[in-house]
Amino acid sequence: MPRLKPSLFLPILVLCGFLPPGFPPAQAEMQTLSEDRARFAASLAETCVESATTLPLLGGPDDAPVIPVRIEGKDAAMVVSPLFGHLFVRNAGAIWFEQGPTHKMIAQDHAVTLTEITKVDTLEIGPIVLHDLLAERLEDAPIRLVKGRPLVGVIGRPLLQHFRLMLMLDVPHEKLGLLVWRDAPQCAAGPQGLFTRKPVVIDLDADARITALIDNHPVRIRLDPDLVRSALPRDVVLGTLATAGDLGQDQPVVTQFGTMERGVRHRFKSLRLGSRDLGATEFLVLENLDEGALGASFFRREVTLIDFDHGKFLFAPATSQVNQPDLGLHFDASHEGIATVHDTPRQATAERSGTN
Repeated sequence: MPRLKPSLFLPILVLCGFLPPGFPPAQAEMQTLSEDRARFAASLAETCVESATTLPLLGGPDDAPVIPVRIEGKDAAMVVSPLFGHLFVRNAGAIWFEQGPTHKMIAQDHAVTLTEITKVDTLEIGPIVLHDLLAERLEDAPIRLVKGRPLVGVIGRPLLQHFRLMLMLDVPHEKLGLLVWRDAPQCAAGPQGLFTRKPVVIDLDADARITALIDNHPVRIRLDPDLVRSALPRDVVLGTLATAGDLGQDQPVVTQFGTMERGVRHRFKSLRLGSRDLGATEFLVLENLDEGALGASFFRREVTLIDFDHGKFLFAPATSQVNQPDLGLHFDASHEGIATVHDTPRQATAERSGTN
């Protein structure tokens, strides 16, 4: 297990949406409640968070979660996404990876691409230092610099699962946290007490999927903060949620995954996640897609925590304090899932991922 610097726990409260002092008198009761929860969160963190670190998100609210790292001793940036089932890398300037055996990977839209098995000698994520990691090396592409750092790949869920790291993604406050939870009887209730606003807690499977109720129908969907807009497969939608005539009235779009895919933007009447009703919600409805996904349109308004070890997904609303603009930061490949899409006018051409 990686060793992290001892946490001061204040970053955790920031991640969990702590309400600062100075609220108007009409909100005094709410502020008192929040302060009580903040004190409890601090106490729980001291007892049950063995160690933690927080990192800045380098993009805007619709960008993928991109964090600063050091890889092979050089400054770089990487996407962090629970959707991806591998550690992906590609060469970028002075950062090179060994060539290895080639094999095929299939995207969610069934496009086939080739990757090479390679090794990452050293990956530093804040104070976490990992060595001798197996990775999938993708073909070279134009280098995208993020605040002077080359965007070199994706940290997927297996790396987080292997080291039993909880992932806290706080897009509203431009932070990403990694927590090591203490295995002790007093910590058995889990991390929901870290939130200063009561979170929704729902089950998460090994592939980071949850069950959503869309127009009162259960649908299995993945968590993909790299995706700008949430998406659903057309065949799933036609099976229970809408007719071909309904979709025929929607705005058409074209997306680029491994291949170009056609679809529409459809507004469903309701989206419920656990006990939370999110109201009318727009999804992309796309052809040749295996599974749906919650994208950045969800994560930009929520503080979320993914507890891979115990199979739980927690989230609570937060007010955005993001000051930086969207930079089009997305991993320009879809070897494990959906590539990024952007809005287009009704007369649109293609929606493309933003690493070009």
